[in-house]
This record gives sequence, structure tokens and C-alpha cells, in this order.
Amino acid sequence: MGRPERDPARTPGKRVFITGVSSGIGEALVERLLQDGCTVFGTARREPYRFMNHPNFRFRPFDLSKTGDIGELFKGPFAEILSQGVDVLFLNAGVSGNVPARAEAFSLEDVQHVLNVNVLANKAILDLVLASPHRPATCVLSASMAGVRFRAGTLTYSLSKAALKALGGVYAQENPEIFFAVLGLCNVNTGLSRQVSFSERTAQFPELLSLQQRALVPGYMVSAAQRAEDIRNVIAAPGDYGVKSGEFVDMRTVLAHHEKAREPLPQA
Repeated sequence: MGRPERDPARTPGKRVFITGVSSGIGEALVERLLQDGCTVFGTARREPYRFMNHPNFRFRPFDLSKTGDIGELFKGPFAEILSQGVDVLFLNAGVSGNVPARAEAFSLEDVQHVLNVNVLANKAILDLVLASPHRPATCVLSASMAGVRFRAGTLTYSLSKAALKALGGVYAQENPEIFFAVLGLCNVNTGLSRQVSFSERTAQFPELLSLQQRALVPGYMVSAAQRAEDIRNVIAAPGDYGVKSGEFVDMRTVLAHHEKAREPLPQA
């Protein structure tokens, strides 16, 4: 149990809900899934203007830091998400919390804001959607190696991504009929990753400076469009990529596993 039907996000007519659709990976996912013929429900604080006239795109602006108001998101045109269901949830929205900085520089309010957006909003959405009559087959959580490998300067982001990893693991155990893909998206050229790698404060943190130097190597950073395509392929056939429900994996490992599995066996 817990494995989605094959190609859940590629079949025309599939219904998908995505958070954080105004930029980065969320925006790229919207574009790719609309091309697949999916109906996409998207939310973000800002409108993704280039999709607003697409017949299969539905949008509601919402500030996910207001976790107590999440129920308001599923009213009006989004009420059908709960009444009719969606096939795939992409809980993608995230903030860094002004990383990098030393841990003591982050106030409790800073930490709470990041936890609200990156973790608690996802719990609130999951609870509403999973309580509806039509539960999704797949839930994708935009996790990060920052929640596994802790680096100086990243307290708010690392704390939230570690909690998100736990969220996905526990919900997967308690809902075995739903596949929870907890994916570390890795080395993607987005505004959030550029903020961390190219902040004026990055030089204060040796490991982050090393990341910055790697990011400058041609080909190290992949585009949001490429990562959206990778995610789409992984959730279509998670077993082919060695992905198990509720278990964190980073995309570099996942893609390398898949490529190795496709290599021809050596001749005897």
C-alpha cells in the first residue's frame, strides 16, 4: 500500500494542488503540469501572471504564515478541492527566514514565521484535505538536505526542514494508502537558493561559502524547470527511483540511482 498509480501527474484530467506557485519550482511545476493537461489549483501571496488566463489554472492568493486562517483558503473557488478532491498535493511553498545569520540573530518571531510557512501550514492543509471524502493518491513535500545536514548560519531553514521531514514520515505511517514523497530538491537555481549562496553574509560561514563556489561551477545548479520535470518523473514511478513513502531522499541520489539502474549489465 502507499504507492500511487503509475503516472499520477501525467494523465490528462488529473487534479493537482500546489503551494508557492508564483516563482521557482512551484511556478515550473504549474507550467509542466498544465502542459500535461492537468487541472492545477495554485496558491501564493503573488499572482503567477502568465498562468492567470489558462483555462485549467485556478488561483487564490494566500499568506501561508497565517496558519490559523488556512480554512479560508478552501472557500469560494477552492471549495471543490475538499468536496471533489485532488489527485496530487505539492506542498512546495517555503521561506528561508533571512538565512544566513548566526543562530542568536534569529528572534523567536523569526523562527515562528519560518515554521508557520514551511511546516505548520502544510500540517493544516494536510489535515483539511485528508479529512475530505476524496483523499489524494500522492503528497509531495519540498524538503531539503538542510534538514538533515546542519550548517552554521541556517538555523531557521534547517529547523523547519527537519520538522517537515518528520511531518512527512509520521503522516506516511498513519496514512499508508497515500504516497508521501519527501524530496530534498537540491542545487536548484531559485531565488531562495541564491539568497543563501550569494548573500553578503555568506562569506562569514565557510560551508556556505563552499556551496557558493560550487554553485558557480557551470552545470552544478539546475533550472527550476528541470527539477519540476525530475519531480514529475519520480512521483510517476517512485519505485523505479528507489523512493519509499515517508522516507527522505535527496534528488541527486534519486536520479543517480535511476541512471545506474538503467545501465546495461556487463557482458559475462
